[in-house]
Amino acid sequence: MKTRFSLPDDTSIRYERDFAAPAAEVWKAYTEPESVRTWLLGPNPETEFRTCEMDIRPGGSIEWEWVDDDGTLTISADVLEVEAPHRLVTVERMGGSAMGGMELPPATNTVTLTEADGVTTLRTDTVYDSKETRDGAYASGMDVGVDAGYERLAARWS
Repeated sequence: MKTRFSLPDDTSIRYERDFAAPAAEVWKAYTEPESVRTWLLGPNPETEFRTCEMDIRPGGSIEWEWVDDDGTLTISADVLEVEAPHRLVTVERMGGSAMGGMELPPATNTVTLTEADGVTTLRTDTVYDSKETRDGAYASGMDVGVDAGYERLAARWS
């Protein structure tokens, strides 16, 4: 697994991945729906990315919905901060039939892109409402899904 995961405190998950591209290119691939549809599919490339709407500005929102054999997964987020191409802060809600109808409490995501020598490190820090929610999210296999998506994303620059 090329994505690095850590649990920096009792309520957070951090994941980082290096991409052989300038920060502006990674930002574009990370924030434009037509690009996001091509890589943010989790471990199953047969997943249907039914909804991919992204209004990346303070006060904007994100709406994603995937459908596969496990059911429907939805993520919606409110965009709080944008400093293109280096920082994006959102408050995210996740639910759907793929999660047994459960909806996770809102979590705050802070995405940072740091470029050095033509390589951009994309880091996401997600803060959950409790240790139990964080542990449940991590145990869900999110690491496998994130890594698979980032592998697809990295392939465009290799």
